[in-house]
Amino acid sequence: VEEPIQPYNFSGYAHLRANGGIPLSAGENLHTIAEFAALISAGGVDFPEPDLTTCGGITPWIKIAHLADAHGLPITSHGAHDIHVHLLAAVPNNAYLEVHGFGLDPYIEHSIEIREGFATAPDRPGHGMIFDWEGLEAFRVN
Repeated sequence: VEEPIQPYNFSGYAHLRANGGIPLSAGENLHTIAEFAALISAGGVDFPEPDLTTCGGITPWIKIAHLADAHGLPITSHGAHDIHVHLLAAVPNNAYLEVHGFGLDPYIEHSIEIREGFATAPDRPGHGMIFDWEGLEAFRVN
C-alpha cells in the first residue's frame, strides 16, 4: 500500500507495518535524508519511495537508497520515471519503478521503454531525454 496515512506519522507507519500484513511504500512526501532515516528507524516502511524532484536531487536520492540498503530494504521511486530509471539501475536494492502517464511522452524523442514488465534505462548521454522543444513551445508561460 502506498502512503496510507499522513507522511510524518512514523509511529503510525510502524504500527501499520507490524499489524497490517501488507507491505508499505512511503516517502514521496518526505524531503530530507533525515526524514527517511526517521521513517526507516521507526520500522515504518517496506519500500522507501524517494522522489528526486522533492528530496534534493540525484545525490540525496542515492544516499537514501544506500540508507535503505543498509537496513535491508529495497528502494522504489516516485514520479519522474525517465530519470528514476537510471537511479534504480545504479543501486543494488532496486525494486519498482513508478511510471506516471502525465502526457510528456509526445514531447520526448524516446520515451521510456517497458517490455515484459521491465524498464530499460536509455544509453544516451545524460538522462537520455531529448525534448521536442517546438512541441513544448505551446505551453510556454511568459
